[in-house]
Amino acid sequence: MTAPFVFLVIIATTVLSCVAVTWLGSEKRLTTHGDFDGLPSMSQTADGRIWVAWTRSVIGDFSIVYQTSSDLGVSWSPETVLTMDTGVDAYPSIFQDVDGSIWVVWASDRTGSYDLFYKISSDGGLTWSDANRLTTDQSDDLRPAVIQTVNGSIWVVWASDRTGGFDLFYKVSSDGGLTWSIANRLTTNATHDKLPSIIQTSDGSIWISWSSDRFGVYEIFYKTYSNLSWSNETRLTVDPNIDMNPSILQTLDDTIWVFWSRRSVTPEMVAGEEVYCEDLYYKYSCDNGVTWSDSIQFTITDIYTVVEDGVIVVCYNDDMWPTIMQARDTSIWVAWMSNRADQPDGNWDIYLRASLAGDVNEDGIVDIFDLTLVGQAFGSVVGNPAYNRDVDINKDGRVDMRDIIIVSKHYGIT
Repeated sequence: MTAPFVFLVIIATTVLSCVAVTWLGSEKRLTTHGDFDGLPSMSQTADGRIWVAWTRSVIGDFSIVYQTSSDLGVSWSPETVLTMDTGVDAYPSIFQDVDGSIWVVWASDRTGSYDLFYKISSDGGLTWSDANRLTTDQSDDLRPAVIQTVNGSIWVVWASDRTGGFDLFYKVSSDGGLTWSIANRLTTNATHDKLPSIIQTSDGSIWISWSSDRFGVYEIFYKTYSNLSWSNETRLTVDPNIDMNPSILQTLDDTIWVFWSRRSVTPEMVAGEEVYCEDLYYKYSCDNGVTWSDSIQFTITDIYTVVEDGVIVVCYNDDMWPTIMQARDTSIWVAWMSNRADQPDGNWDIYLRASLAGDVNEDGIVDIFDLTLVGQAFGSVVGNPAYNRDVDINKDGRVDMRDIIIVSKHYGIT
């Protein structure tokens, strides 16, 4: 087991009128492997377990590895290696379908070029199917993202260079993966569209966010699918720096979040060395994408110097490749890869950080005041004068024991 998921610092961030998030300030380092651990994906299954799948390098071979937690990150299972092929298995995306089966989709170069493969477990990860090949193109298919929609269809979106530059493609299965649609081309820009993320929102729309360099530097874009048609592409970030690796989420209060990594294009000079830093940022929308918050910085690069054998060595951490989800207790979880703990060598590991659930009055602690607020509206439903949406923590339209349980579970956390 890894060390308990302990948070030491609270950063209370209240932004716009619809969202107030208390981010727990200390991160959990999930991996301590001596080589590369990165490119994470995260999901919570019906039994409450949180799953984190990622890519690990061992002597040049890249495999898919995962861990689970049954107690909201207090402890973690031993690591399980899902793929053990020579070569590269990377970019996992994990989810659980409505039948309870767990899916992991990833990219592998085992066929000579990168294709997409997936495995399914129908017994909670005790056993897994053989690897099923999803794409067979001679070009490279990379960075899959997978969801299941409310009608049961499974969507997989990815980036492929089969058209010359990278574009986004997607496939859909309506029978649990027995058959799949053709590869549908989603973007047609002459430059590169990469690194997609996909969700279905509460109104039934499909949202896909990705990175594109069509304006000379990578920025974040998105488009939506509803009423059998795709919207125009919307540019989410406008910044001189490089914005990559978006992850999109809609929380129970219908807020849409996009996290990404931003890399500076102007270096900082430290001990005569140029340092290009990469950190995580996010935006959110409370009105289904009509307006968005400003870009909010989530991680901050630590830059310092050490002396090794009389030589000044510049050390700094990069944070990149975020993945986000909301747990059943309504906390928002972010996982990413960082080299912060292994400087100056720069080894990569997986880190986690969550928001504080149950902090109804947003004062940075879950306490009697939060319980009192829930108690005042207890038993009320939408439309009742006593109903208070702020204390309806799980946003199910009623203030009941489910909300009390969330506050009680996190009581005393600061």
